[in-house]
Amino acid sequence: MGDASQRDIERGQPGYALGILLISVPLLFNVAVFVAAPTFPPPSRGLGTVLIGAYLITWGLMFLASYYFSHKTFFLRGLLWACEHFSNPRGKSMAFFYFALATFLGVVMVLVGLGVMEGRN
Repeated sequence: MGDASQRDIERGQPGYALGILLISVPLLFNVAVFVAAPTFPPPSRGLGTVLIGAYLITWGLMFLASYYFSHKTFFLRGLLWACEHFSNPRGKSMAFFYFALATFLGVVMVLVGLGVMEGRN
């Protein structure tokens, strides 16, 4: 029994529905940003900046999920593959770095968008 479940984890589940959902979330954030703030860059305070921050936080959480749940869907396996092949240093642990980087920048953008921190003038 243990051998069959171990093979399933190593092989990975296709997870098409979850993968499509995970791909559509950042796309919806992009559409929301373009609707809320059609100029680039958006004003330093406002809904557009908050949505960009949420977009970055979403990517950070996806990289974190790719570290722990890459066996669940093709999309998370692709993110982890990018960490292992396109990063320097290469490795699975780069998913944590990208998680921390995107989440930190996203939180800063949300705080600037809400007016808690000062952005550019």
